[in-house]
Amino acid sequence: MKIKKLDEWKLLFFTILILVLIAIAIYFIDFLNKNSGAIQTIFTMMLVIITGVYAYFNYKMTQLMSKQVVSEIEISNISLGSQFVESWFLERLKKQPEQINKDSFFEFELTFDVYNKSSGNGSIEKPVLILRFTNDDFEYKVSPITKDIDWEKRGETSQGVEYYHETVTDFGGTVFLQGGDRKKVELDYRIYKPTEEILNYIKKNLNSLEYFIEFHDNLNKKYCLKVTKVQPKKESVV
Repeated sequence: MKIKKLDEWKLLFFTILILVLIAIAIYFIDFLNKNSGAIQTIFTMMLVIITGVYAYFNYKMTQLMSKQVVSEIEISNISLGSQFVESWFLERLKKQPEQINKDSFFEFELTFDVYNKSSGNGSIEKPVLILRFTNDDFEYKVSPITKDIDWEKRGETSQGVEYYHETVTDFGGTVFLQGGDRKKVELDYRIYKPTEEILNYIKKNLNSLEYFIEFHDNLNKKYCLKVTKVQPKKESVV
């Protein structure tokens, strides 16, 4: 008898609960119908905010990934050794300028530090050295020496004519840098058989000479950097 009465109470409870839920649903639907415009505006604003936050984090993630795969190269401590500031050359230019002619050659030694700040691999071209005379912006470009040619005597013929074998060592035209790499680069340059034009500028406008280096990286970004540290290459006559 008690069990039957308990079941009746459970049935009554669940019936009342269902009626209450139906009443709440009717009220909520009525509330939505009356305030649909405001609710839609709120949800629209929330969607805009969520979209903006997503776009921001997506942008930051893209930046982070690009730094991991794209090189970021920095050049510093550029120094040039030039014969044009050596005492013997300046003395010759002053007293015997006729000895500076088309049979002369002029040598330069460039050193600089290169650093790949990114974790992505990269490279730069070995720079071209630019001699710029600021009095009228005349420029003369000198390519780096990237090959070494060695002649080795192999013997001679029965007539006493010596013959040689040519060995070419190619140092390449680029400097390769893995992510995080630092390197000190040393390059040699030579003006061989100078033209009359560059000879005239050297003899008459040497005081207006400035030096620059120009190169591209593996992303085809162009660099043109002024060399501020110029010193004697060596204090001896060549």
